[in-house]
Amino acid sequence: MRFSQDFIERVQEATNLVDIISQYTQLKPSGSGLMGRCPFPDHVEKTPSFSVSETKQVYHCFGCHKSGNLFSFLRDYQGMNFPEAVEYLADRASIPMPAPEKDDAVRDQAVEKKKLLLKANKLAAVYFSEQLHRVPADHPVKKYIAGRGLSQEVIETFGIGYALAEWDGLEKHLASKNVPMPLAEEARLVKARNNKSGYFDIFRDRLMFPIFSAMGEPIAFGGRYLEKKENEPKYLNSPETPVFIKGKVLYGLSQTARYIRSDDLALIVEGYMDLVSLYQAGIRNVVATMGTALTPDHGKMLKRMTKNVVTLFDGDAAGMEAAERSLPILLAADLYPKGLTLPNSMDPDDYVKKYGAEALKAELDRAPDLFVMILARWMEGYRGDASEKVKLADKLKPLLEVIPDQRLRDLYLAEAAQKMSVGLPWLRQAVGLHSSGPVYSQKHSMTRTVQPNANTNPNPTPAVSEAVEGGKISLKGASKAELLLLGLVLKSRANFDLFVNEKLIENIAHEGMKKILEKSTDVYRQDLNKFDKLTSLLVSYVDQPEYLFQTGPNAEGDPGFDDEAEQKLLRDCFKRVRENFLRDQAKRLTKDLKGELSSEKLEQIMNIQRNRISLNKG
Repeated sequence: MRFSQDFIERVQEATNLVDIISQYTQLKPSGSGLMGRCPFPDHVEKTPSFSVSETKQVYHCFGCHKSGNLFSFLRDYQGMNFPEAVEYLADRASIPMPAPEKDDAVRDQAVEKKKLLLKANKLAAVYFSEQLHRVPADHPVKKYIAGRGLSQEVIETFGIGYALAEWDGLEKHLASKNVPMPLAEEARLVKARNNKSGYFDIFRDRLMFPIFSAMGEPIAFGGRYLEKKENEPKYLNSPETPVFIKGKVLYGLSQTARYIRSDDLALIVEGYMDLVSLYQAGIRNVVATMGTALTPDHGKMLKRMTKNVVTLFDGDAAGMEAAERSLPILLAADLYPKGLTLPNSMDPDDYVKKYGAEALKAELDRAPDLFVMILARWMEGYRGDASEKVKLADKLKPLLEVIPDQRLRDLYLAEAAQKMSVGLPWLRQAVGLHSSGPVYSQKHSMTRTVQPNANTNPNPTPAVSEAVEGGKISLKGASKAELLLLGLVLKSRANFDLFVNEKLIENIAHEGMKKILEKSTDVYRQDLNKFDKLTSLLVSYVDQPEYLFQTGPNAEGDPGFDDEAEQKLLRDCFKRVRENFLRDQAKRLTKDLKGELSSEKLEQIMNIQRNRISLNKG
């Protein structure tokens, strides 16, 4: 769903970043902002270095250098995409979602229905949790949990509960909360009896695993039986509903997204207990499928957090088949998949219990490319007959043609050709791919490689078009003076006013830096009251947001200098930027003069030198 800028700003203004981050770390006043320990799991620290500006609504860690605003925090910590973050914050602030068009009554009804279904699921999740808490210590479900070694912390983290063995425990509870039974049936929590005289619970005598959306709302359930029963599946999963589409949900993601992003790796397992067991063992960058194959939507979700994935499926034939089915999905999503199957048909839970988490981590570090693993499986018993080569090429074709990155495709082609004992040109033709050409970007647009020549500057200043990478303005290669300038001018309105009055934009050498400062100036001039929002806005535009927070050698937490010293530092920065700009101009003109004498260029050089002398005297 698209949101208007007015609605997004309304949601932002209704939410305090401090309130969101305070749920995960304790913040205390420090200088002009607040400080606390970094909440991100890959940065364990004893001395607080995580700074939050309540005025600017931004955060920055001086230890791990993570920076951002409200939306980037929800993305990196909770795994939400932008629409999910906006919807979550709007609901949190009790702001109604934008009303649909007048002629879209059907959509209006669907939105209201989803709200009611989510409410029913939340009531059910709380009910299951309470039942687990209430049963005695000698109850089979408590013995099962003890046998699996699940801690109370993990049970609470994943909201694990228990469905009573009786037929209508949940049905009675929902009725007492005024939930209409037809709605509960649509949520797939109860089912109408054949004689139409009432309803009965779908989940009975099962350990319950709520399935959460990215916004942390229970949208479905998985239930595991405690003892094997005839004609009963080991796991009973909620059927799809208007709020739960299996192909768009990965179990555990709302709890593990922060670890996946921090570790830059997603571990994919097949079931609830595998994930929970690994999480308990300290391996927390995990997601699980729910009895279905991976889908393209799953691939897109994972790519938002990392490009590196490892499939960790059971070591039996079914596990290998699941890994094989996942390969084209992961490759098409432009991910780098690796694969690991465990010995003796063990599942991850069994393996960790027998060998420990460190042994599994070591195996994961050695995991081969999933493509190589699957190719080896296809080549079991391979003799190199002509017909075998053709058949294998046919199996490779659908894998290779979905890979967006031609560099990876070419490497896989070379790997396969070597193992098959065929020439690379033959295999390329056999799978229907043309000879290697320009590298494809993620949007499949082709970029031409320009070969340098004697007249090409080996370290040119990035052009504006080159300064934007993947929708972000690149600050790579900017000078220290320009980076310091950026941090200082964003630090206070007084500094920004000085910068604007100085008219320094034309003296900025780095085009990415010039672009971001021009954007800042445009926003500021449109509305002087928007200064406090500048940093939060720019976070979304730059490739390295930590540069927005650099204000000098003592920037970590407390700048340590007064206003007068800061003003002097800023003016010194102005001077250094101008000096650098004039020096670079003089160098360029001097180089041009060597190739062709020009009185005009000679005069320009003399003017530049006079300006440099005047600048130094000032």
